[in-house]
Amino acid sequence: MRILINGLLPYDSGKTTITRSLLKILRDLGFDVGFSKPISGINGWYQYECIERSLEFGFLVGEDMLRLYEVCKEDLKVTCPVISIVFPPDFERIFWRTDTIKFHIPTMMRILHDHIVFEDSLSLLPKTLKEIVYQLIEVLKPLKSRDFNRMFERSIKVADECLRNIEHDVVLIESYSNVSSPTLESSHVDFVLTVAPAKVALMKGEEFRMALDVMQSKPWNVTTESILEILKPIKTFDVPPNDADKVAYDITSFIFREAPVG
Repeated sequence: MRILINGLLPYDSGKTTITRSLLKILRDLGFDVGFSKPISGINGWYQYECIERSLEFGFLVGEDMLRLYEVCKEDLKVTCPVISIVFPPDFERIFWRTDTIKFHIPTMMRILHDHIVFEDSLSLLPKTLKEIVYQLIEVLKPLKSRDFNRMFERSIKVADECLRNIEHDVVLIESYSNVSSPTLESSHVDFVLTVAPAKVALMKGEEFRMALDVMQSKPWNVTTESILEILKPIKTFDVPPNDADKVAYDITSFIFREAPVG
């Protein structure tokens, strides 16, 4: 069984909290369970601790994948094969234009075992952040590229291949931001959970794919809100504050009544 967990909001929907609790509950119930975060990203300014952990691991890692790794020790390069790191620009150099703050600079990415640095980005970084990037370059020995978009398109194919090779009775697949599905392979699931603050909506995978077909677009270009405009959930769950385990148990009980495993 495969379950996709996506988020309603671009930030702070609570996807990883729900995924982490589902991993714990399923493991406690004796299921062979694994996870995947096929595509992820970190901000090197706001999530500096991820840079420190990346230097420890010897490859780029992100906050969400580390939270899941604490519960379920998997090969992070395979379960989380694509990760990008962005940084804010040197605002003095761009004449203090705050409208660019939402366009953080893609500076480095990992595609499975390979790291890539985008050289053109380095000149736009503040001095202190540039020094940090050079630390990463020294440790990670990245390849050089000038085309982030081409690398991203390539990365989706790699992520799909990794996802196809993950073998567990239950696999939880976490999307990023408010993207309906991070890759093509990750849209082929049995159930979809859309997470919002205080609420989770459950959809059947077959109906979710039909909704994606209506959109006539790649799933990573479709928001979860767009899906919910045309697809009614089969069940919704209320999420109490600071008790994701309870709702994870309720979700698990409902799903396995609908589609038992084994």
